[in-house]
Amino acid sequence: MRPGLLLLLCLLLTACGGSGGNSDNTVVGLLERPSNSTCLAFEGSGEVQLTAVAPSLTFTAPLLMLPHPDLAGIFYVVEQGGTVFRVNLANDTRTELVDLTDFYPLSDCPECGLLGMAFDPAFATNGYLYLSFTQGPGVTSYVARFESTDNGLSLRGDGAGGLDRTNVMEQSQPFSNHNGGHIAFGPDGLLYVGLGDGGSGNDPGNRAQDLSTRLGKMLRYNADGSPASNGVSGSVPEIYAYGLRNPWRWSFDRSTGALWAGDVGQSAFEEIDLITQGGNYGWRCYEGFERTSNSCSASGPFIDPVHAYGRSDGISVTGGFVYRGSNIPALQGAYLFSDYGSGTLWPWSASPMTVTSAEPCWRRAAMSPPLARTTRANCIWSPQPGCSGSIR
Repeated sequence: MRPGLLLLLCLLLTACGGSGGNSDNTVVGLLERPSNSTCLAFEGSGEVQLTAVAPSLTFTAPLLMLPHPDLAGIFYVVEQGGTVFRVNLANDTRTELVDLTDFYPLSDCPECGLLGMAFDPAFATNGYLYLSFTQGPGVTSYVARFESTDNGLSLRGDGAGGLDRTNVMEQSQPFSNHNGGHIAFGPDGLLYVGLGDGGSGNDPGNRAQDLSTRLGKMLRYNADGSPASNGVSGSVPEIYAYGLRNPWRWSFDRSTGALWAGDVGQSAFEEIDLITQGGNYGWRCYEGFERTSNSCSASGPFIDPVHAYGRSDGISVTGGFVYRGSNIPALQGAYLFSDYGSGTLWPWSASPMTVTSAEPCWRRAAMSPPLARTTRANCIWSPQPGCSGSIR
């Protein structure tokens, strides 16, 4: 359970910023600990707590943690600066898988660097893994395939002092922000890549609506790098969905296969989207549920987010996971997500909830750990327990 939780918490990074337009569904809980001895944060609680994983280890700008496909207790921590560590949770030790800066000049900007990692579904037999990063000079986004011949201890060299590398995607970025960069294989066995709109503000090139560019899109590839059969008429063939500003962290519901994404807003709203093939999610015409002041020649139809929240709650959404564990029945089917600015961890569910407060269950004090948890009665769902923190 604990590694899944850290996976969500590690995602709080980059992306620039979202009172909140909302659907009829409600995000619930307490924003901060009241001055009430019956509402406890960590101490004295017999319910679920946030627990540090590998507490003896420290990392610099960690933005992703993912498990080894086959080995229990082995995880990989991705640092934005270019290093991937292999971590053994049994003894809190780590070894370096790779430092990309030993081989490539990674772009140096707040939303650049090593941004994503994914294992090939057939890793056990082919040893392939994929890294998403920005490389200089300037800013060019790459998704590249590498190979490990020792079950994820190291990456194979090319015989000339470099790494054996096959580029799957190469995309020049007009600005240094809104690079997206998360990658993952879907339940269909295909490789998904999320890219932002190319940066600056208000998408000056209207790239998110432009089907001739990959920017502002969710892309889908076959494992060999060829575009999958995405069926978006008139588009670059790898486009799976479009109208996104900066999708920062997204995941597949392991029960339904649905693709959930956090899309970082401009100046008013952050949104949670259910991404479907061929869907247009509205940027730069819409932010959250509201029409922007940007010119918009696109006619839609546009797909509304399932949830949006405003600047009183955060500034930059970080997408998370649908809870499919068995330890916390009240969270079953809820989508857990967070915000880089506020550090809040929310559950969202389409199911009716019994609440007396419309605030989140978890909040990280300022930008520092620990996360505070409340166990007061107005921070629960029905049935109990409510506010809680494991992911898988």
